[in-house]
Amino acid sequence: MKTRIVMWGNNEKDEKVLIAISLRAEDNVVDIFTFPFESTSEEFYNLMLNEWRENHEVTFPEKHTHIVRPLTAADSLLPPELKVDRTDIIHRAQTEWHFIVLSNKLYQTFHDELKDIKDKLKGADNYKNQLWEEMKETWEKIQKNIFDKTLMRDHGQQLREMTNDIFTQLKNMRKELDSEVDRVSKDLADKFNKKLDEVEDKVKSGLGLQPLFNDLKRMQQEFKDAQLSRGDRAKIWKRIDIAFKAVKEKKFGEKSTRDTSALDRLNRRYEGLMSAIDKMQKSIHRDDKDKSFQDDRIANTEGQLEAQIRMAKIKMIDERINSKNEKLAEMLKTKTELEDRINREKKFLEEQKKQQAMKEELREAKENIKQKIAENIHATADHLDPATLEKAAGAIAEEKANKGKGKKKESLLSAIGETLGESLEDLSDSIGAVASVVADKIHEAIQDVREDKKDEDQS
Repeated sequence: MKTRIVMWGNNEKDEKVLIAISLRAEDNVVDIFTFPFESTSEEFYNLMLNEWRENHEVTFPEKHTHIVRPLTAADSLLPPELKVDRTDIIHRAQTEWHFIVLSNKLYQTFHDELKDIKDKLKGADNYKNQLWEEMKETWEKIQKNIFDKTLMRDHGQQLREMTNDIFTQLKNMRKELDSEVDRVSKDLADKFNKKLDEVEDKVKSGLGLQPLFNDLKRMQQEFKDAQLSRGDRAKIWKRIDIAFKAVKEKKFGEKSTRDTSALDRLNRRYEGLMSAIDKMQKSIHRDDKDKSFQDDRIANTEGQLEAQIRMAKIKMIDERINSKNEKLAEMLKTKTELEDRINREKKFLEEQKKQQAMKEELREAKENIKQKIAENIHATADHLDPATLEKAAGAIAEEKANKGKGKKKESLLSAIGETLGESLEDLSDSIGAVASVVADKIHEAIQDVREDKKDEDQS
C-alpha cells in the first residue's frame, strides 16, 4: 500500500493547486502539502509523481503550505478548504491508512515481545526449552497475523527475520537436536531419490504412464509432509517436477500447431476470458469468506486493538470487493460481445459451407448433364438408318460450312461432337445453355432429313 498521494485540486479560493499527502503511521497523522499552480513546473510535478510518491526525498519550492492533520476513521484526510475531483482515491487511502496505523501498532507489540526474548537469550548460558516454547508461541501469533494479513508485508518480513535470528540462536544452543534433524532429512532424501530413480528408469523403458503419474502424485503428497532440510527439500522438489514433466510429455506428446482461423482465435480469447472470469469470481468469493472470517473473529478478539484492526480490514475488503465487481461487470460485458462475435462467425462459416456445397452440387450437375448429352447423342445415332445419317450429316456439314469455310465434311458424330465442344467453350461451360443449343441443332437436322424423305415418298 502506498503512503503518499500526489494529485491536482483546488483551494478555498478555487485556485488550482498541487496537493501532496503523506502518512506518518507511527504518529497517526498525515502531512498535507499544497503548491500553487503558477509556481509548479512540469519538472517538479514529475519529481513528485515519480520520486516523492515512492518515498524518495524531493526539495520543495519556497511557495508551499504544510498542514498536519490527525488521521481518523470518521473525518476526511483533507481539510474542508481543499477540494479534489478524485474523492474515491482519498476515501480509499483513508481506509487503507487507518489499517496501516493499527497494523503498525500491532507490529510494535510483536517487536517488543521478540526483543524481550532476545534479551533473555543473552543472559542464558545454555539451551532452555522454556525459551523455545515461548518463542514458538510468539511466532505462532505472528504467523497467524501474517496469514490473516493484519500485518504489513515489510513488517511481517522484519518480524520473520527477527524470529529466524532467535530460532538460529536457539538451534545453535541445541546442536544435538539439529544434528538429528539433518540425519532424518538425509534419510528421507535418500528414500525420495531412490523412488525417483525408479520412476525415471520406468519412463525411459516406456512402461505404463498412468501408474507412474499416480506414483508421482503420492510422492508429492509425502514430500509436503516430510521433515526435510531446506537444501534437501529444494533438490527433491526439483527432481519431482522434472519427473512430472517427463511423464506428461510421454503421455500427451508435443502440442500440435493450432489453427489460426478467426473462429479459433475468438474461441481461444473466449476461453481465456472465461478463465479470468472464473478466477475473478473465486477471488471475490475468497474476499467474501475473508470478510465473514473477520466478522467472526471480531466477536472473539483478545483486545480492542485487534478488533480495530479487523474493522479496518473489513473496510479494505469492501473496497477491494467493489473494485473487483466493477472489473467483473466489464469482463461479463466483454463475454457477451465475444459470444455475439462467435455466433456471427459461426453463421458466416455455415453460409460459406452452404455456398461451397451448392457449388459442388452445380459442378456435379454439369458433369451429369454433359454425360447425359453424350449418351443421348450416341443413342440417337444408333437408331437412325444410314440414309437418315447421311442426310443429317449433310445438313450439319452445311451449317458448319456457314460458320467456317474450308472445313471438310464430317461424320454425324464428329460434327455433333465438335459443335458441342464449341458451344461449351462459347457459353462458358453453362451446361443448361449447351444442352438446349445442342438438342435444338440435333432436332432441326433430323427433322430436315425426315421431311426430305417424306417429300420423296409422296412424289
